[in-house]
Amino acid sequence: MSEIVKKKKTVSFSQFTKWWTCPYRWYRDVILKESVFEDSVHMSFGTAIHEALQLYLKTLYGVGDKEAEAVDMIKCFTEAFKREIEKKKIPNTPEEFSGFVEDGKNILSEFKDPSNRLLHFPRDRWELLGIEQELNESIVNNVNLTAKLDLVLKEKQTGDIRIIDIKTSGNGWNNYNKEDFTKTSQLVLYKAVYSKKYNVPLNKIHVEFFILKRKLYENTRYEQSRIQLFKPPSYQKEVLQVIQEFSKFVNSCFTPEGVHKTNAKYPKNPGKSKKNCTYCNYLKNGKCDGRAEPIE
Repeated sequence: MSEIVKKKKTVSFSQFTKWWTCPYRWYRDVILKESVFEDSVHMSFGTAIHEALQLYLKTLYGVGDKEAEAVDMIKCFTEAFKREIEKKKIPNTPEEFSGFVEDGKNILSEFKDPSNRLLHFPRDRWELLGIEQELNESIVNNVNLTAKLDLVLKEKQTGDIRIIDIKTSGNGWNNYNKEDFTKTSQLVLYKAVYSKKYNVPLNKIHVEFFILKRKLYENTRYEQSRIQLFKPPSYQKEVLQVIQEFSKFVNSCFTPEGVHKTNAKYPKNPGKSKKNCTYCNYLKNGKCDGRAEPIE
């Protein structure tokens, strides 16, 4: 009789950051399965922007420049945004919907400007390896990290890999966002896993957040762009730190067989000025008192 291979437990980066922020919230969401996911107009907007950009880039790298320029990105975005809003039954007013559509048009018009396309995605320099490329790799304790990489490119001359995560944002990322471990560690972790899976040296992999702003600041003297690039530090030191933190998460929450530890300690971590509690439903519905618990 052939041996039955047990399917490994899979976790996402969002699970890791949820635990890293507040283990108690992770416990209630994942082990007690009390999580209530709520879609928002902002998430639908991000999905629609992704679809429009990905269609353009697939055409650019898969067919050619002229064919990419003929892609109606605004139509693609508008139809996708309307579809997401209706499918997920997200409450919105006509004014709100029109405002988001206008924001999307502004973003895509600037993105498609030839100078921006040549700056960020020169076709003669890069080749497309994948869009929504899947990762599902073993970490520790029979647990796999699962992820989808928005965009993976390979530099033709050097063979270097460029992993890009597309984000939509209100006014872009400020210094606080850029120093937020729960944001920046995402691509650092993906870099480490990609390196392991494809046997590519870490110094040959470059990661960046491609941030698209819905709004520009008013009454400013400085020229502004709706496109913001942020490349988080991802040298060996940062990679090791993220791997250590992720391994700590897995070791704290899973047995060596990859089973959830239901009786482990999952302390509450309100954070400074209870910042972690701001959008937490468990505090609002009385299932948490928002008080930190000592870690023994």
